[in-house]
Amino acid sequence: MKDSSVHDAPTLRASAVGSPETGRVLIVGARRGLSRLAAVLDQRPWSGLRIVGFVDRSGRGRQLAIHPGSEPIPVLGRLERLSEVIRRSRPTHVIVANSEGHPRYSEAELLALSDPDLRVHWMAGESESAPQAPPTADVPHLRFRPVRPPGRRVHAGRAAKRAVDVVLSSVILLLLSPVFAAVGLLIYATSGRPIFYLQDRVGQNGTIFKIIKFRSMKPNAESVTGPIWAANHDDRCTPIGDWLRHTCLDELPQIFNILKGEMSLVGPRPERPIFVERFAGEVAEYPLRHVVPVGLTGWAQVHGWRGRTSIRKRLQYDLDYVRRWSFWLDIQILFMTALHVAFGKVDWGVPRNRRVEREPTDALGRDTHS
Repeated sequence: MKDSSVHDAPTLRASAVGSPETGRVLIVGARRGLSRLAAVLDQRPWSGLRIVGFVDRSGRGRQLAIHPGSEPIPVLGRLERLSEVIRRSRPTHVIVANSEGHPRYSEAELLALSDPDLRVHWMAGESESAPQAPPTADVPHLRFRPVRPPGRRVHAGRAAKRAVDVVLSSVILLLLSPVFAAVGLLIYATSGRPIFYLQDRVGQNGTIFKIIKFRSMKPNAESVTGPIWAANHDDRCTPIGDWLRHTCLDELPQIFNILKGEMSLVGPRPERPIFVERFAGEVAEYPLRHVVPVGLTGWAQVHGWRGRTSIRKRLQYDLDYVRRWSFWLDIQILFMTALHVAFGKVDWGVPRNRRVEREPTDALGRDTHS
């Protein structure tokens, strides 16, 4: 069967040569790949393409000189800041250059999903045959594979996702309003105010927002410990804090985040900025999970990877969700979540051998429980 994500005749030619806003190319990945591509484009100014910058894992240096006499190419940052770099540099094309041991096609797939109007290509390495990526007419000697070409289907799917978020969240809020009131009264009766707890979390494209939860811990709980993951039977919990966390009732107020557009019903679970920074320092692909809206429930959670479990395992499911995302996958996850809750598996059935009893910086896959 023919791969629908591959064009019959891929091309990297700018759509309107001469326009200052077309043909802006951002290179992601291998510096060797950058040199090859820049040298070819320098020889073909009629292609209408101009390299505006480069991003890789190290982000070392401010500029890269490709060859004597050529204009240096700006180094715009590290891979974990990719979403920010794309917003700032406004490329029309992103080319993911291959190198040994470097994530290749999967990275390009995720980038294509981050902006349906962004033209994303994967550049095969010299040793790869890439039979579905013939040399282009404008840039010969290099092999490219277009990734998930933009189209109305992506925009329509996202519109449907947002519509479902608003409708279902409104229904849930209406049906569970007595539960909201009861939980609020219990918190006030057992530990006083505040009823809600607001905390910074990282959302889509790295934006920071305030997540809303029912307070399950004592005020200023991290004044001594600093930012750490909560544990079972945590001493910092209020009298009903453990129960709120076990039943996931503390998560209910995130319905307001969904209605505000800061979250979705389904998506990778949002983490705190300090943990995102730590995880991204260890796993370069970690920020790619932020190309879609964060969610109340997710693909990783319905498979048991939640809380104090391996970050690498959760990331595998998060990126799998981003690559495979569709409206019907969201419906499947919501259905699986409903089954978990209906049958009392509100702790998501995390097996003991998946739990990580250490801090987040040690939960990146180096644990022995994976």
